[in-house]
Amino acid sequence: MLVSANLGLVPRAKFTYMLIDVAIQGAKTSGALIPFQPPVRWAASPRAFLMTQRLAQQIADALSSPDQHRVERWERLRADIAHFVENGMITWSFMRWLDPKKYEHWELRSVRPRPSLRVFGRFAEPNVFVGTHAVERTSLGAKWSLQWEMEKLECEEAWKLALGDCEPFRSCKYEDYITENSSIVPRVPA
Repeated sequence: MLVSANLGLVPRAKFTYMLIDVAIQGAKTSGALIPFQPPVRWAASPRAFLMTQRLAQQIADALSSPDQHRVERWERLRADIAHFVENGMITWSFMRWLDPKKYEHWELRSVRPRPSLRVFGRFAEPNVFVGTHAVERTSLGAKWSLQWEMEKLECEEAWKLALGDCEPFRSCKYEDYITENSSIVPRVPA
């Protein structure tokens, strides 16, 4: 437990959420984090996807490209992000943490059409993902390659620029990160 003159006794987890909430609001106000807005807003969004300026710029650049294939590819990425935000079913094949798990690097996998894209990021709290940047899968090489490790470090740097010394959310259970409509193993509803 933590003790604060203004807060009284506050459980450590709740205090951590309060700190990250303040950091998120500050980053949104300063423009360091940009909330993703689904193309069609017809329902409440139970999850949040916050983008760094870099990721937002990558998407904007791709969507304004004269290459129609590139535009369509990145539109599909936007649809995948909207799927996350709008409470679509999330499984390990769509979103997963990267090894070693202790560093809390995650990837959102937008696999179709080719080239496959990976959005690197971390969870700030349950249901709040901070996407730092996107990379074409073909440029990453095999697991544990130097390029994978460099992108993980890039993710950490972008996190730090946006949220300072705030730590990412940590848990051992997949469903703690995405609390509704998620499963590490795909399941057919009963």
